Amino acid sequence: MSVLILAIVIILAVLSLAQKNTVPSVIAFVTMMFLLGIYYITMDEKLLGLFQIFVYTGGIVVLTLFGVTVIGAKYPKYEIRPWASAIVTVVVIGMIIIPFLLPEMPYEGKAIPLKDQVKIFTDFYAEIAIFMSVVAASVLYGSIRMLHTLKHGKE
Repeated sequence: MSVLILAIVIILAVLSLAQKNTVPSVIAFVTMMFLLGIYYITMDEKLLGLFQIFVYTGGIVVLTLFGVTVIGAKYPKYEIRPWASAIVTVVVIGMIIIPFLLPEMPYEGKAIPLKDQVKIFTDFYAEIAIFMSVVAASVLYGSIRMLHTLKHGKE
């Protein structure tokens, strides 16, 4: 069941990016976020699932619709950008390889002694936090560039 939900999520993610019309794109995005919340709930992560549904499905979508309303939804003319394809390919390959490079947790499934908790937290959290901050900064930069492009295309 969870594999089916994740397959539908990936299809909806591609549809939300590939649509040129704003409303079908946002509907696909909302459905994708809602299904991710359902997926988390089925994996016994109820709090995370509820946050996904309420915060991301509700809040982020409203913010996206507000931004589209303010800026407009006119897309710039399509240009072939081979460097963009190369960057996306490298990022996707990196996202696939990174989980195999992370070291195994030494106390997986066991209670962690108090003296080792800080070391384990700093070792593993730092690696993941740095990676996620780079990804978040890249997404933020890309979003700002797209908004800038849409704004100047509107004028």
